[in-house]
Amino acid sequence: MYPESQDAAAAPLGGEDYGSSQSNIATHLEGLIPLVLIIIIGLFLALKFDVIDNTTPIIGPLADMINIGDEKTKMLIIGSTSQEVIDILNDNRDIIDYDLKTTQTLERNPEDQLAYYSIVMLDQSEEANKEVSKKLGEAVQKFVKNGGKLIVVKDSGIRRPDTFDVIGWKNTFGDVVPVDCDRVINNQPSCTNRLVVSGKLYREEEKHKIMEGIEIFPADPLRNATFETFDVAVNGKEIAYIQSSGIDRKTYPAIVEKQLVIGKSIYFNYNPGITRGIFESTLDYLR
Repeated sequence: MYPESQDAAAAPLGGEDYGSSQSNIATHLEGLIPLVLIIIIGLFLALKFDVIDNTTPIIGPLADMINIGDEKTKMLIIGSTSQEVIDILNDNRDIIDYDLKTTQTLERNPEDQLAYYSIVMLDQSEEANKEVSKKLGEAVQKFVKNGGKLIVVKDSGIRRPDTFDVIGWKNTFGDVVPVDCDRVINNQPSCTNRLVVSGKLYREEEKHKIMEGIEIFPADPLRNATFETFDVAVNGKEIAYIQSSGIDRKTYPAIVEKQLVIGKSIYFNYNPGITRGIFESTLDYLR
């Protein structure tokens, strides 16, 4: 018998195979780390910009983790909104921090001023002036296309102060407003023809978060609501519509959405303050 060499005696069971396997595992783990980081960052961005649903069993907890520590959402109201809207915003001060400004105060460096906010609401429904300058309109376009959230109410922003031949939103805001003023009724553009409609609001997009849990307003079958509305043309996804009572049962768009690459806009064809649940769901959706 020959004595084993000192090197052989010192070698652990498995010898080179054991060390090689450890090295291979470490190499594989190092290769997986960048991939895992890319997946996490991708999920974060997808949740933030509503590319994927955050209500699924796996995604939901991830969304909660992302939202931990979020500050109040900064919101700007341009114009003069209804008292019902103000009451809702005041009741949600724990999540919304809002400012009120006129179009005149935004004429100086509008892009810089809008960049401070996550949500901009254009609501001139409580004032006679429906004018927005080309400069401010272009700033709003850029705000939305850079990922901002826009709410437009009724006939707000349909005119410009420097011209009399512009009616509607397209010439001022480009393609970011989800409705058009193309219809002419009795030689009058439809977005200038205010209608008072008695009827109900119905959900059109069944699974949309804004209408979650709300199928009809008012829910009482014996009651109708009064809507101040306009017969505008839809240029986006209709989420809800208004149907008049009586024999004719005429319908009008109520809530319309347009999603851009990363930004989005919501149009309310009535005072959103009269439907508290819907407006609060809209704020949650845009946050």
